[in-house]
Amino acid sequence: MQREAADRDLQAETQGRSYPNSIQKLARYFKAVPAAETIASLADIFDRDRRIFAVCVVNDLYRPLGLIRRDKLFLLLGKRFGWDLMGNRTVLEITEEAPVFPGDTNIFTASQFLSAASKDPLPDMGNRFMILTDPQGAFTGMLSFQDLSNYFVDMTNGDIAMASLLQERFLASADEISGQGIGVNAWSLPAKGVGGDFYFIKDLGEGRFFAALCDVSGKGIAASLVVSMAWGFLRAYTIKSGLGDLIVNLNSSMVSTFHMEKYLTGFFMIYDSGKKILQFADMGHSHSVLLRDKVFHNLEKAKINLPLGIEPALKPAIFRLDIKPGDGLLVYTDGITEQDNSRGEEFGDERLLKLALESRAGKTALDALLVPALDEFRKNTPQRDDMTCLFFDFYTS
Repeated sequence: MQREAADRDLQAETQGRSYPNSIQKLARYFKAVPAAETIASLADIFDRDRRIFAVCVVNDLYRPLGLIRRDKLFLLLGKRFGWDLMGNRTVLEITEEAPVFPGDTNIFTASQFLSAASKDPLPDMGNRFMILTDPQGAFTGMLSFQDLSNYFVDMTNGDIAMASLLQERFLASADEISGQGIGVNAWSLPAKGVGGDFYFIKDLGEGRFFAALCDVSGKGIAASLVVSMAWGFLRAYTIKSGLGDLIVNLNSSMVSTFHMEKYLTGFFMIYDSGKKILQFADMGHSHSVLLRDKVFHNLEKAKINLPLGIEPALKPAIFRLDIKPGDGLLVYTDGITEQDNSRGEEFGDERLLKLALESRAGKTALDALLVPALDEFRKNTPQRDDMTCLFFDFYTS
């Protein structure tokens, strides 16, 4: 493209082909000026259109030589005798360098550059740009660092919203087991809209059910990936070979998928309402108590098992407990008990267990008491961690 391409009354807006997931589709600035243009004429362009924050300076082949930012230009002209000294000079004299990328560069590849640039001590990402080109090297637009950053913020927010919706669906899909003469109160509240806590309940038929409460290391999107994988495994897995076999296979899936970079603690159980036998394995979780005769008993012996995802060869110890009519089982995550208030005081196990007793005595769902109690306790202190609990009431005589 020759000189005439660069002389289109400085109004040319050349947009390159926008490939899916390419940075070209994010470009919002397309103004180019020839290297021989005067600074005064460029100032006039900026004056006529306040939406232009930068222009690209191109050569006769319409290839970028650099850019000029509005703020830098008027700062220069605003100095004493700025117009007299600079007005008739060419824009090439004040052109600054800028990174140049092919417009078809993948957005996520560009994010690596953005990550490195964010560590640069230069101020205000919004005043920094990258220049885009077509395969022949001709100018096709400019993309501000701020627009690229905003894209990833919006994308992350969208991912969080989708992950949150999926987790809500996970929890809502828990099987109903109250018809087996067992009451269950299940409640979960993530700290960041989406989190690493989840519970799972599956009816096995013939008066038996499987349940699990898990706490994934970390929070946010990364933890939600582990939640999705573990929940999908539990939903698809046919529990025919017992609780130990399920845990071993879930652990293998965790290790092969996340390469021991992620792990989860959890309480896994199978209850047979006909035999009134509870089989369980506490995989490094430790927040499980049996309520019997208004007294809570910690299931201490279960603490010997490792969490899932940190050891390829796992041999879980499975424990058996005879359930009596009127027993209760409370399993919860430490996000509840370690929640602090403005004085640095933790909510603690004692408050939670007291609420569980009140729940049994008043035949009120535990979460109906727990949620307002937590809100009153922490007041304006932010929620520190995901919170989840399962409270089973074995009231069958």
